[in-house]
Amino acid sequence: MRRLVVYVVVLLAGCSPIVDASFSDVEVTRPNVSVPAAPTGALPSVTFSFSFDSTTLGANANPDAQEGIVSVNLHRLVLTAKSGITDLSFIETLHAMACVPTSKTSTSSSRQVEIADFERVIDLPVGSTFDVPIPEPVDLLPLLRPSSSEPRRILVIVNLGGRLPTSEWKADVSMGLSIELRQ
Repeated sequence: MRRLVVYVVVLLAGCSPIVDASFSDVEVTRPNVSVPAAPTGALPSVTFSFSFDSTTLGANANPDAQEGIVSVNLHRLVLTAKSGITDLSFIETLHAMACVPTSKTSTSSSRQVEIADFERVIDLPVGSTFDVPIPEPVDLLPLLRPSSSEPRRILVIVNLGGRLPTSEWKADVSMGLSIELRQ
């Protein structure tokens, strides 16, 4: 019996620990994002963008440092009116993509992911918060593996269409993420 205990202790001493962690509801919010005034005309569209530091989600050019990030999925996108408007019911289309820009001042990218492609089919009131339908989780992990020359930044570009306000307004943009880690 004593030999068995010693044998098990020796076996366990050589094992490295395995840590699995899942975070199902991490929220990243970019407050007070400016949305430009819409041009006059029938069903205008406007495009706005914002960025955030991808290192907050684990982006690192060192592959060994990122090995423990198993998945990062976007499952929720929410716009909340903050100033200039009180109701987001005017949004008829919303297209959003995320990318890693090639430089700090560029919007061009070799890697991008479509986040949302929404078109309203039923005219229902929305109110001050618009929860954009995301049919299935969007894999953001490719955006968290920048090359050594790319900035540690994710740029989100949103295009809105509909009966848009003709003056600038601001909104908080929140993204709900699930993250899995393994070490």
